[in-house]
Amino acid sequence: MLTMKQTTEAIVLGLRKHSDKLSVLHVYSRSEGRLALQLYGAHGKHKVRAAYQPLSVVELTYDSQPVRPVATIASIDPVYLPEQVYGDIRRQSIALFVTEIVMLTLTHPMQDERMYQFLGDFVRELNDASEPENMHIAFMSRLAELLGIGVPDLGTGTSLAGETEVAKPRSRAERKKQLQQLCNYYQEHVDTFRIPKSLDILIEIFD
Repeated sequence: MLTMKQTTEAIVLGLRKHSDKLSVLHVYSRSEGRLALQLYGAHGKHKVRAAYQPLSVVELTYDSQPVRPVATIASIDPVYLPEQVYGDIRRQSIALFVTEIVMLTLTHPMQDERMYQFLGDFVRELNDASEPENMHIAFMSRLAELLGIGVPDLGTGTSLAGETEVAKPRSRAERKKQLQQLCNYYQEHVDTFRIPKSLDILIEIFD
């Protein structure tokens, strides 16, 4: 049976346990866009667990067979691990929210270098930002632009090139309102979108 090996850099979106030995790793890859890959032994002690955390940047080699709908990961190596994200509840909550947004909007395999660069830049900015409270709002605004659905006028300032530039909401209530408006806007313009499960957690963290 013909097996093809492919290697790509990818941003981790989430790891879902399927059985005691098998998990499914969801990523956004540089070469193919959104992918779901089988991963054996992900919870074993010999694995680098940080590589499976949301927004970790990794290099994947995976085996693809025409008769199998889901490819199997042969190796995974860390490229960039945003350690401040792992250790800060604010950044963690933003990471979970952002990865859920990506999974709800970028649902098909499709190479998009511009999108991959945008996501990679966001990972590093989230890790390094001294005040990350508004980064998820800027992320959704910029992503809407890349998706071609326009950007609602929320006064957010959406530049994510270099240092994040966001017009900070004047209050927690304003931040919550902008976030809910963005989610409603996505729901109206993206067929696969639904209100993220992590939204309530994110609002609570920054309340």
